[in-house]
Parts: sequence; structure tokens; C-alpha cells
Amino acid sequence: MHARSTADISLQTLDAVGAELGADFQLEVDESQIFLRSAEPPSWVTFLAEADWWVKAMAAYAALYVAEIVKEAGKDTWKHRAKALSAAVAAANLISRFGTALANLRKRLPSRTRIEIALPIPDDYFCTRVELIGTDVDDLTVQIALFVHHLPALVELMRDQELDRRNVAGGISLKLLPDASLHVRWHDNDTLREHTRTVPFKSEG
Repeated sequence: MHARSTADISLQTLDAVGAELGADFQLEVDESQIFLRSAEPPSWVTFLAEADWWVKAMAAYAALYVAEIVKEAGKDTWKHRAKALSAAVAAANLISRFGTALANLRKRLPSRTRIEIALPIPDDYFCTRVELIGTDVDDLTVQIALFVHHLPALVELMRDQELDRRNVAGGISLKLLPDASLHVRWHDNDTLREHTRTVPFKSEG
């Protein structure tokens, strides 16, 4: 896994995240930060890894959160039940460790800074990313679990739609919806036409 960021983010702060995460993550901090000039330039930190890494490291843990979401289906949205879902998966795991580290990072960043997790597709800069919303560790943890849960179907969608550098202008935006499905948005490289798809939430992963 490696971290990319805008130039307003302290590299020492990101190094501290790597130390907190430990050897299981082997976080590499990209020191070539992005300089953006505007009245209020964007501010973000993106944690990128290949889909295979996310799945191998976290899919088994994500399945535990998904099982709880399925069990509680119909009671409320995943977002409103994030604390209960996290409490049900009581054992320490890589997803909860990552969520805790990002919650700690959130406290050290300006409120306007986006924290994102991503795939380096089409590339490291114009990537496939989802912003993690909120400051609470339980909210962040469940969002990470849902991202990992959706990866196999997301990768299949990107393969079917040929979402690579030849066909995509910029990156691919992801958003977790209240029903735990995943909204996918991109622009065609030739026409700049916007395209969207929704990856439904499926308990079988």
C-alpha cells in the first residue's frame, strides 16, 4: 500500500500512520506531493493498493461485517448502524486497525481534507477512489469493509467496460449508497460523456 497526498499534508503525519499500521500494511509514503494552485486548493490523502492486495488482506474480515449487515437488513441503513455492526465484529482485525489509524489521522488533518482509499486504475494519480466520510472509527471501518466487499464485482465491471487509460478521462469516482450498493461514475475519454453504474450489495460477496 502507498499513500499519495497534496502538498499541504505533512509527510511526517503520514509516516506516523505507517508506523501505527505496522508490517502488515507496509505503507509507503509518496514524497512527491501534488501542488495545486487556486484560492482554496483541494486537499486529500489517498491510500492506494492493487485490488488483489485489498482482497487478500481484508476480504475475510469484510465478510464478517457484510454478514452483520445482512443479519440486520431492513432495520436501518448501514451508516446508521455502523457502531452496532463494528461491535458485532469484536475481534481485532486489519480492517478495524486501518479504520482506527484513519480516524486518528482525521484528527490531525484540516476538516476540508479528503481521506480516500483507492485502486491505481487507470493509474496512480487518476485512480479509482472512494472518499471515506466522517470521523468516527466505526463509520470508517464499515466503509472500508464495504469497499473491499465490492471489489470483485467492481473489477469485473471495469474489465467489461474497458475502463482503462484509453477510455477514461480522469479517474473513476466511487460512492457508497445508503443501501450498501456502490455507485460508479466516470467520463468517456473521447466524448467526455458521463457514465454511471451501480454495483448492488450482494451478501455472497
